[in-house]
Amino acid sequence: MHTWDIARKNLWRRPFRSALTVVGLAVSVTAVVALVGVSESLESSFLDLYTKRGADLVVQRRGGAAQLSKGIDLTVGDRIRALPGVREVIAGLMDMVSFEDRDLFMVIVNGWEPNCPVFERVNVISGRRLAAGDGRKVMLGRILAENLGKHVGDHVPLYGQNFEVVGVFESFSVYENGAVFMLLDELQRQMDRPGEVTGFVVQSANKSSNAIAELRRQIDAFNPEIVATPCAEFVDSLAQMKLARNMSWFTALFAVVIGAIGMMNTMAMTVFERRGEIATLLAIGWRRFRVIRLILSESLLLGAIGAIGGCLLGIALTLALAHWRKTSGLVQGDISPRAILEGAGVAVLIAGTGAFWPAFRCVRLPIAETLRGQ
Repeated sequence: MHTWDIARKNLWRRPFRSALTVVGLAVSVTAVVALVGVSESLESSFLDLYTKRGADLVVQRRGGAAQLSKGIDLTVGDRIRALPGVREVIAGLMDMVSFEDRDLFMVIVNGWEPNCPVFERVNVISGRRLAAGDGRKVMLGRILAENLGKHVGDHVPLYGQNFEVVGVFESFSVYENGAVFMLLDELQRQMDRPGEVTGFVVQSANKSSNAIAELRRQIDAFNPEIVATPCAEFVDSLAQMKLARNMSWFTALFAVVIGAIGMMNTMAMTVFERRGEIATLLAIGWRRFRVIRLILSESLLLGAIGAIGGCLLGIALTLALAHWRKTSGLVQGDISPRAILEGAGVAVLIAGTGAFWPAFRCVRLPIAETLRGQ
């Protein structure tokens, strides 16, 4: 009989214990797939805000990438536009607000100039785009409008005042779908930041690395307090992204440790109960390596089932978060193949390490003494 067939039959002899072990493994894999997947999705979605619009550099105050309280003078944008090789410069001001009555927190508010290309690059579902002179008027992303239950013509409370909703839009970005758009000068008044922006997004006419590096050098020379950063480097350096990444891996690692302990406990009990059987196999000529391979096969079968179940649960959990009102404006809902492979790898790692030590200890027991003890 093939080793895998024997392993399968041995697991079926103890269905309850095997099922509990699979559940423990599935929980560990779910944690890795969901948490790491969401973290990667947050990062890729934020990066898409820049790369899908052809941006090459993000200009912000040095050391203030995550500090909304620090801004740059709006006139810096005119100086950047005057540089040779610059195709487009978008100035933006960002703030975060909460709608506590709806349990919505950290909702992004973006302030754009009336002629900003961002308005043209979103799909208006209902109403219209913002235009010059639209004081106390806003556009809502599709997800935010649904979560607030607002439509064109309704009002939303912002900064202690009521703002009229003139349009509802849909973007490729989950962040913008959960955000508020208003005119830059209006947001500057509400934040008491006249003439300031959070930063600029710069698109180079020449996409070569040398041209972008030269443009970056020229912008950095404007003022020692501002810095131009490539989009990928900027997103990777955000404190929020680092925190999300570290917390997801820490939580996933904790789940992995618990899963490994559970697997080792299960396999240790299984091996202890079958030490007479294992000693008999050794006595009739089985090599120690073959016995270890049998026990590892049982563990890997449990790991494979746990990996499949955990990956499916992780994907389902991520989709649920993408549709849950409190997180729908932050979670994209897609899981990268990398996150699934990492989850499956964790299951194999737990299964292998959890079974190897009990198997190794068992095959080193004296055969005669073990058989007499039975």
